[in-house]
Amino acid sequence: MKMVIVFDTEDKDGMENTIKMVDHLATEYLGRGLKTHHKREFGKIEFIKVLRNFAKKVKAEEATGGDGGGLRFAKVFSEEVWNAKIKGNRYP
Repeated sequence: MKMVIVFDTEDKDGMENTIKMVDHLATEYLGRGLKTHHKREFGKIEFIKVLRNFAKKVKAEEATGGDGGGLRFAKVFSEEVWNAKIKGNRYP
């Protein structure tokens, strides 16, 4: 099936509907939708818990002589959160 889709930038509702159609087609033919591919959702409370958990890990790292305030430490922590959200798991 081939389809031509018009994205009219003067029609806000039409643009929304075009995105919905392309998302639906991507889900049907590619096995994944456009909106959920890179989307990460955090509720406010969950985000606060993640920040609090990060602060605890920084303190623990610095207490053992490590560099808890370093970029690498933050990167490793953020990857843990990112990968948990990709897999659909809650973090922490």
